[in-house]
Amino acid sequence: SSKLTLTSHSYMITSSMMFKLTILCVCVAAVSASIFSSNKCVRVPDNLCAVVYDDGGCNGWKLDIQEGEIMFKWWDPIYYWYRNDIEHVSVRAGCSFTGFDDSSLNGESMTIRAGNKDRHVELNNEDEFEDFDEAIQSIACSCRR
Repeated sequence: SSKLTLTSHSYMITSSMMFKLTILCVCVAAVSASIFSSNKCVRVPDNLCAVVYDDGGCNGWKLDIQEGEIMFKWWDPIYYWYRNDIEHVSVRAGCSFTGFDDSSLNGESMTIRAGNKDRHVELNNEDEFEDFDEAIQSIACSCRR
């Protein structure tokens, strides 16, 4: 009979430990998720028109965009890597960023305009821009004088 009590008692401890371990794992996962997916967006420098990023929340690689045009041609040894890989766009206040789904500033396009403050857009989070998430092949960017 005492053996049965010991087994029951051991089971109670194991259940309690499992519950605590589960709570600990959930907390660690939540903290890790917030650390690794945190929004790192910062002010776009005055000498740039925009900054584009590999991942949402201004994470991953970044590419500084001057005023003008860039075509991410498949044969370009530098810009090829950015082709169809932009997920987040930060546009400087007073500037407009246009992304095209073709590599010669043509095809379907979308424009993100920033008014009096910088605008940070995670493409897949906004209906207006979600079709361009990882689908931009050329860009044009301009700022008002």
